[in-house]
Amino acid sequence: MLLTVIGEFLYDSEEGAWTAALMKVLGGMGIEDHAARQLLSRAASAKWIERERIGRGVRWHLADHGRALAADGIKRSHAFLDGPTSWDGEWLVLTITVPQRKNSVRNRLNGGLTWLGMGNPTPGVWVTPHVDRARELSELVSTLGLSESALILTGNLRPGGLGNHEIVERAWDLTDLADSYRTLLTQDGASEPRDDDELLLSYIELVSLQQRFMRLDPQLPKELLPEWIGRDGAVLFQRRREQWSAKTHAHWLRVVEASAPK
Repeated sequence: MLLTVIGEFLYDSEEGAWTAALMKVLGGMGIEDHAARQLLSRAASAKWIERERIGRGVRWHLADHGRALAADGIKRSHAFLDGPTSWDGEWLVLTITVPQRKNSVRNRLNGGLTWLGMGNPTPGVWVTPHVDRARELSELVSTLGLSESALILTGNLRPGGLGNHEIVERAWDLTDLADSYRTLLTQDGASEPRDDDELLLSYIELVSLQQRFMRLDPQLPKELLPEWIGRDGAVLFQRRREQWSAKTHAHWLRVVEASAPK
């Protein structure tokens, strides 16, 4: 949630945000003061944000690592909201083995592959139709020290093995995700923000919820998944963001200004 806040409001901001502004937002989400301060401290240690002390106050800015994370999230968000492009039939494929003793590495790998929209049709093989993510995949494998046990390639299928639609059926179980999208669409508009403070929190929750769906949705092209309720979900997120964004960002600037040390 904190990464959502700083990515949304600090990415294009030279002024940054006072501690009190971030505390106000985190507090509105039910995070107590001491826990919110711990979050800021941990985010600084993780190089997401950095402090700028001005008089008796502290102002926060995105650090280089945080800016890179935010940029990746923004790029992935645009792709999700814009919907899938036409597919040329090429797959990005990873074959990899991870030693049994390296459970933490395996968990990090699986999390990274899920974020890249990759599915697992057969043991040790991961695939995605998003071949433009090859560089990110290479970086993930290299960062985890798995390059010597990995093979990354792109190409079209040949006769004799699984077909495109068989790969989809085996690589991704989208049943629970489809149910979550149906719930989202059913609840749309059930409650509208009553004031600017509530709008700010609702917008942050909306963006955070979108990110959770993005992490689980492989965003398969229509050639592989012609009927997919997730595309209706993306339209909903797009509409809500367009409806709320300008007013939310204007109110955020007022919150930051009001939080400046006197």
